[in-house]
Amino acid sequence: MDRLARAERARQIFDPHSLAAAGLVVVAALLFQPRPGPRAAILLGAMVFTWATGRKVPVLGTGLVILGIVGANLLVPVGRVLAVWGPIRVTETALLEGVEKAVTFEALIYVSKAAIRSDLRIPGRAGALIGSALRCYERILETRIRIRRATFLRDLDEILLGIYDEELSKTPGRPAVVRTGRGGAGTVFLVLAAAAAWLPYLVRAIR
Repeated sequence: MDRLARAERARQIFDPHSLAAAGLVVVAALLFQPRPGPRAAILLGAMVFTWATGRKVPVLGTGLVILGIVGANLLVPVGRVLAVWGPIRVTETALLEGVEKAVTFEALIYVSKAAIRSDLRIPGRAGALIGSALRCYERILETRIRIRRATFLRDLDEILLGIYDEELSKTPGRPAVVRTGRGGAGTVFLVLAAAAAWLPYLVRAIR
């Protein structure tokens, strides 16, 4: 099953409002979870769910971002020295805090990417603006961006203006009917996934 087929199947199974609500519950569990292990599990689960719902999962880019955040955190040595590479000292506290920050940041990105869809409808004018922003955001994520070093700003400007112009050109009439999931297996799965995200925290709190 290719990416477009996975995305269409996900739209049929999962209701966008239930998906967004589950995402908020998982984000809360992520931020309340004090240990890096469960946070990493949430990150991996969000990556798998993102892929399963037809979104792009740039594994290399994710790894580079994590390494960048950890590396930046190591610039301020704190705690027991684990290794020394020239002028760089790898300290225990700085390393653990860097990993925790990196995993939390990427988990937030992937949870939002998996839980917020462009067909999420929010009432009112503010809701229409948010829906338009979500559609533009989804297009940016799904667009294959080709930027040259010599014309970096111009290429980026053309991409963003193209997506914005496409959004403006849409007829503001009655939105097209999109078949989306309503209840059933999709909702059950989201409830179980949200509960699983809170499970390590609850077990630790009971102990």
